[in-house]
Amino acid sequence: MDSEGVHQILKALEIVYEPRSTNDARRQAQAFLEDVKLKEESPYWGYQLALPENYAKNYIVRHFGLSLLQHAIVKKFHTLDRPKVTAVREWVIDLANKVEEGDSHFLKEKLAFLWASLAKRIWGSFLIINPESNPDANGISEQQYADGWASMDSDLWTLWNGSTQSKELSLIVLRTLFEDIYLLDDPLASKRTSVLNQLSVSIVTSAEVLDLIYEPNPSLSMCKSSSKGWFVAWSDFLLEILNENDTSSAIVQTFAPKILTTFKTCLHWVQPSVLKSQNIMKTLVDILTVPDIKLKTLAVDCLHILFTRSYGNAEDFEFFIGSIFTTEGVMKLAQFERSLVIDPDNLCESTYTLLKKTVEMIVSLSEYLNILLPSKSRVDWEKADVRSYLNLVLATTSHASPIISGLSLQMWVTTLRYDELSSKPQVNDILMDLLQIAADRTIDYSSLNEDHVSKKYLEIDFDSVLESHSFLNNYKKFNEDIVRITICKKPEEGMQWLEKRLQTFFNSSIGAQCINDAYLEEKSEPFNYGTSQFNVIENSIRGVSRWRIWYSGTDFDTRNLRLNTLVEDLGERLLAMELASPLLIRKQVQTMVQFAPLLKDVSPLMFKVLEKILTTAIFEYPENISDERREVIRDLRTSCGTELNRLAYIMPDSLKNIFGDLENVISDILSSNKVSNHENVAFKSFLLVIASRSSIDNKEELFAKIVDPELSAWSSPETEKGLMNLHWFMERIGIVEIAQYFQKRNITVDSNLLDAEMDEEGRQLKSRLKDRWSSIFPIRATRIFIQYSIEKLAHDSPEYINLLRMWKPRVRPIVPHILQLLTQIQAYHNPDNWKDLPEAVLAFLRYSRMERFWQQGVSIQSKETFIEESVKAALTLREFADSVGHLIRYTREYAYLTIGSLSQLEDTLYEIPNIATSLWNALAGDVVGVTLHSWKHMINSCLRSVVKNCPIKFVEVFMSELLPLALTGFDKLLMERWDKVYVNGLQLQGNEDDTALSEEMMEEHMLRQLTATVVRFLMDIVPQVNAKNVTDTQTACKRLVCTNKEVMAPFLQICCHIIGLKDTKCSFNTILVVRNILPSIISKDDEVDKYLCFTFMKALLKVIMDDYFAETHSEAATVLTTLYCALRAKNDLPAQVLLEALPNITTQHMNNFETLLVGSRSLKHQRSALLELVRISVTSQLDTAEDDDLKYRKKQLEEANSGLKKKALANDIMNDPFTENGALNTIFGTE
Repeated sequence: MDSEGVHQILKALEIVYEPRSTNDARRQAQAFLEDVKLKEESPYWGYQLALPENYAKNYIVRHFGLSLLQHAIVKKFHTLDRPKVTAVREWVIDLANKVEEGDSHFLKEKLAFLWASLAKRIWGSFLIINPESNPDANGISEQQYADGWASMDSDLWTLWNGSTQSKELSLIVLRTLFEDIYLLDDPLASKRTSVLNQLSVSIVTSAEVLDLIYEPNPSLSMCKSSSKGWFVAWSDFLLEILNENDTSSAIVQTFAPKILTTFKTCLHWVQPSVLKSQNIMKTLVDILTVPDIKLKTLAVDCLHILFTRSYGNAEDFEFFIGSIFTTEGVMKLAQFERSLVIDPDNLCESTYTLLKKTVEMIVSLSEYLNILLPSKSRVDWEKADVRSYLNLVLATTSHASPIISGLSLQMWVTTLRYDELSSKPQVNDILMDLLQIAADRTIDYSSLNEDHVSKKYLEIDFDSVLESHSFLNNYKKFNEDIVRITICKKPEEGMQWLEKRLQTFFNSSIGAQCINDAYLEEKSEPFNYGTSQFNVIENSIRGVSRWRIWYSGTDFDTRNLRLNTLVEDLGERLLAMELASPLLIRKQVQTMVQFAPLLKDVSPLMFKVLEKILTTAIFEYPENISDERREVIRDLRTSCGTELNRLAYIMPDSLKNIFGDLENVISDILSSNKVSNHENVAFKSFLLVIASRSSIDNKEELFAKIVDPELSAWSSPETEKGLMNLHWFMERIGIVEIAQYFQKRNITVDSNLLDAEMDEEGRQLKSRLKDRWSSIFPIRATRIFIQYSIEKLAHDSPEYINLLRMWKPRVRPIVPHILQLLTQIQAYHNPDNWKDLPEAVLAFLRYSRMERFWQQGVSIQSKETFIEESVKAALTLREFADSVGHLIRYTREYAYLTIGSLSQLEDTLYEIPNIATSLWNALAGDVVGVTLHSWKHMINSCLRSVVKNCPIKFVEVFMSELLPLALTGFDKLLMERWDKVYVNGLQLQGNEDDTALSEEMMEEHMLRQLTATVVRFLMDIVPQVNAKNVTDTQTACKRLVCTNKEVMAPFLQICCHIIGLKDTKCSFNTILVVRNILPSIISKDDEVDKYLCFTFMKALLKVIMDDYFAETHSEAATVLTTLYCALRAKNDLPAQVLLEALPNITTQHMNNFETLLVGSRSLKHQRSALLELVRISVTSQLDTAEDDDLKYRKKQLEEANSGLKKKALANDIMNDPFTENGALNTIFGTE
């Protein structure tokens, strides 16, 4: 390159990196630099620019020089002939040897990347050459050795033995290369994995060990320069610098982290004999005692790999794993874990991260306690110090950080569930300590005070409330599982422990508050800890129930008798507790019902519980109480109605003996006018459940006596008239009377109802209307009677068959009424239907359509503020709108639920002619005013049930009618709403009020929830790939989707659209659905194949090319690879689609891609090839493409490292028989 050319490059780089350059000047300079990369001489120019003797401290120039070399290696390697490849290789080696002190870390990383990129392409290429075409004895010529970079190991040793900087670089090179070969889905490394793996093992392992394990291979030996191998060199050097220098010294800080990081790439495959000879475990354990947190963290990472890798024989296993399970080994782990002291008020993040990694490493060792493993791969419980190990894990479980504590919970649950493990004395002896810890952790952590230590840790660990909420739900579940299973293992000791625990708690000051304070708040500390005690009782009772099923000892009867006494004594004491708070009384009642399965046949206690529920169900409302307090009592009474019915489920035959008495008691309650219509239904359903589930004599008479009066309301003149059209429907709910009142108050369409106070006349009207609304339509009674009577009954049971016989003739005539009710409600929400109404009522109607609710994690205003505003609204005319709106929505929700319940009555609903169309028209015939929230409930409560419960024989007719309508409707709805989000977004300027912001956030959040609900609906039709527990209905629906194009078309269309929506979870889950149907639809129909090729493939490509969908890329690429390979076997269309859709991809790129596809041995490697093609396309659009290569690689590495910690799937979805054995065998052949 002449001096003028160099000057131009330097000038262009100066413009690009000069902040004051104009955009136009920068664009022109960048274009010039990109043009330089395309020149044939660019690799040589790159070498010259990167030489330190030319531009020593000008790192920008040297970096650009390396970028020119990178472009040649990564983008243009296929165009380089032998002399050019050799030249580029020599330049990279020369630059590596000339690395200088002060060279930036990024410069070294880039050099290492170039070296590894060359190695992946050419290193050992002679190992797969046909010997017959070569003249020498080994079948390989000197030229071929040179072409295959047989001297690479020697070149690396030259670096190692050179300057400090080149020694450091040699580590970075090998770390980078091993990452590409062993950790990343690198398509080039995957294609040559066999050769690269052999070479890597050869150069890392000592010759002595290689000779013992492998047959001599002269060609492989040519590539090995040092007999001791790299691992020995690294290990020796690490010990040397640690023994001779302080950990803060420059040499330790330079080399120790890099050696340990390199260890992380190879410890899982280096021969155990090498690791033993170097005593690597002692080295790593010793590093745990140094004061440097970074080194300790890397050592823990390395130990974790040693503890989780496989060992081929018992001797190696004993050396690495067995030694840790000695008393000394466990003690060292315990001492190290205890040394990591964390203060959440003055957090050292690196120490906290180290503690998490340490605990994760400790817990990972529990895998070897499994006695079902082969003897060579498990710990001997008799010889190992398992007791100390379990106590160490128990200490981590008791840590104040829920994240730290939670790392071991799955292990404890698994250990407890295996009788062979839980019966071991080492486990048995710590069960009560574990029980105490788990019971203490069943509290609601989200309600803890901000100064609670565990709350502080949660604030540190979670950025969002939703993430924290999800974790805490699982955390509580695991702890409750531990309580339940431990009690199952030690029921008598457990029940005695529980009695002492409750006595201690309720005798404490906080326990006294639980008993005496009538005004406990839900977020208060007493309520939190009091509720926790009841949760522990419930799980303990479930544990005893489980013991009854599990235990088979000869002393069962004796022990069971003692247990019944303990349970009954506990129940008596619990029942005798006089709690003042309605909140805790509700929990008390719920807990008492849990005793029923154990005591229903052996104790009169449950009849006392029944009496307690009946009296609590009519808990008196004190005079002059606040609305909030009234709501708490109403919730208590409603909960008692639910528990009453639960009791009827559990012990119907015990209750049938007092059925007459119960009828009289309930008759008295109902006639006292002390219960609402809602509560009335719960009492009646209680009697219905007993009558229908017990062996009582006069079933049909009792059924008719309870059910018929309620169902007859559907055919009353008032109801039929109210359902006839929207006008009569509005009159039925009182709109006319409200309009007349509003006219008296001079309310207009522009009136703000919140400014108009409620007067006495308004209060009287509201009271009259509320009495009417309580029984305006019999929809709630219909739903509850059906659902409660058949709940959890097997459809082949005599009870269900008898109920079906009684229900069928009664509900068939009312189905049209229910659909008509839904039709009128949906019409009510459409303002176009209000044109003939008085102006005074329009403001009222507008407000009544508004859905007002508070949602945690979305609403910006607090729940308390929301409630306060609602209370204020109740004092104004806005109360009419809120009340009517609530009535309408509540009725609609119950109509949805009723249809869901009807779908559980076998053929009853489905045999009605054209029912699918009628149902869809009622639900979605007028959707102008249907909100996202209502759509979600419509699908969840109604349509999903209708799909899941469809009898097999009706799938063909019913689903063929329903699915095209529903799928097309959902698709249109989602696309319209998402388009608004894309166009408008949350256009925040920083000056919006909280209300506006909250509503915008709520709208988008609701859209995401609705989208997730639609995805679940799709999964009800076609389950995800490798789904478990697939129903016969799903199988029939999948067959319908795959064979009926009228159903397949909208199904594929909505899947295609959802996959591209900016919601990664929905996109990911939908892709898994699509994976399940692809094998059944590809290459079956030309029209379908064209759609998949031109539409579906493009949609998947957009997802893969968009960083927003990073979490979905892998699965989307799997589907796209499957599609491409199958469709490419027919014609060239898939290749044309990729060429057109991927910018900057040439025919040569496609040829390279398809060569990789054919040469790949698994779908995983083919997917990597596809992702590489996409990456080339994406990075080629960017000015800093070479830098992006490294960024992309770093991102891949982070994902790979996190993936190593995730459990493998039970079924390896990468070994997809459809793709590997079917389509790929004919990828370029004819059909």
